[in-house]
Amino acid sequence: MTPQTPSLGQRLAPLFNAGFFRPLSRPTAAIYVDCADRLVDAADDGGQVPHDEARLLIREVLARHPDAQLDEDEGGQFRDLNQRAGQFFNQLLQVHWLEQRRVSLDEHFVLIAPALRRLLRMLRELAEDRPAELKDFAATLRSLCRDLLADGALDPGRVGPEEMRQTVKDLLDRAGRADDQMHAVESLVLQHESAQRTSGSAQETLERFLVEFHSGQHMVCYDALQEAGLLSNLARARNIAHEALHDPYTKQRLAEGLAAHLELDPVDAYAEAERWLVRLERQLAAIPIKQRLIDGRMADFSRLSAARYHYQTELRGRRPEQVKAYLDTAASLHSGQSFADLAGEPGMQLLSPFVEVIFGRESLSRPRVQRPPVDLSVPVTEARPDPEAAKDEIRARNLNVLTPQRAARFIEHHLPEKGARISTETLRLFREDDLLDLLAVLSFDRGTSAIGARRPVRWRVQPVRADFGMEPDRIPRDPESGRLMERFTLERLA
Repeated sequence: MTPQTPSLGQRLAPLFNAGFFRPLSRPTAAIYVDCADRLVDAADDGGQVPHDEARLLIREVLARHPDAQLDEDEGGQFRDLNQRAGQFFNQLLQVHWLEQRRVSLDEHFVLIAPALRRLLRMLRELAEDRPAELKDFAATLRSLCRDLLADGALDPGRVGPEEMRQTVKDLLDRAGRADDQMHAVESLVLQHESAQRTSGSAQETLERFLVEFHSGQHMVCYDALQEAGLLSNLARARNIAHEALHDPYTKQRLAEGLAAHLELDPVDAYAEAERWLVRLERQLAAIPIKQRLIDGRMADFSRLSAARYHYQTELRGRRPEQVKAYLDTAASLHSGQSFADLAGEPGMQLLSPFVEVIFGRESLSRPRVQRPPVDLSVPVTEARPDPEAAKDEIRARNLNVLTPQRAARFIEHHLPEKGARISTETLRLFREDDLLDLLAVLSFDRGTSAIGARRPVRWRVQPVRADFGMEPDRIPRDPESGRLMERFTLERLA
């Protein structure tokens, strides 16, 4: 590595110094990850979330972790979820997962850091177990062999600098993906091996060995490597990469493309080109090596299954028969004698201080109690249902359904303009349908307009309970349709 090229640790030093990865090392790392995941999903196209909505999302995540042990800087000394959410929000700002952005006095947003999106992408890949993606393994290897074995694939006389850079980069990406898939195959084989060690019966052992193991997705990669000509083509493709690594003209052409793309000087570009070709050659060489290791893993699984089945059928299963044969022999040899008479006999020294012999009715097998048969026949009714009565019942039920469209209609009626506000102190509802419309508003935060173009309608509910959280008796209540409701304010956002 040249002195001018910073190492991976040096490139990540700004993130380390800012504490970007600190939340992942805390006992509450799962809460931080869930908060980031919810915020990224709620962000708009510009990657920003309203300030109040961000704190509300964090509060919902904390409500799903009621037993989490929080430190003091995370709000562990508070019992109110709003205060805990505020502490977590400050922590996300401090480690630069979020950035504040104030447009005006009324518009306050937080921005999702670009590095946080990359971190979440990596965490999702670690958390997801998708063996079905191994089906692309054969296609990946075929495309690698086809492109490398094509006429003049890495010929510096035919390929320009930029085309050479793009070709090698694409080959590196596909070779790295194939190598990751091989590691996934080994992980799946190890999972089957761990499950086989805990099998409870011989039938379960055979089921895993003969059915589950040989029908798993890991066999897709294994069968792809055994296809006719694929391993030989892979060896020829590796020879092409090996020749390119030792061809100064190929490295020079790749260095020219890297110098123009990465703005490097010729010496650093040539060293970087050599590193790219070394990586390509090593990744292609690692696939057959990994295949031989997987062969060994599969052989180990076969031996483990055979040993497990032998133990469960011949050793553990034969022990009761041996005990029964021993007792039958003892009963025939010492018929009519007591246990006291047998104390001096060889092999009959009892290790239990108390011996109890079950005789009479207690020694008999208990009869099995069978459940009475269940009548599964469908009763035949002569009266046919009235279709009009069913339709009337459906209409009556739909009148009480809370939908976003119902809430949007209520907002457009009482708040016709964006930014309009209304409080239950001045809002008066007298009909039952109006009360159901208000409950729909409280159940959703957006809907579709029913006036003109079907544009989105968004609103926000601001309860006064937040101001009297420690004194619920002081929360004002307003009458609506013959009922009392805690006072809150509706604001139309769009």
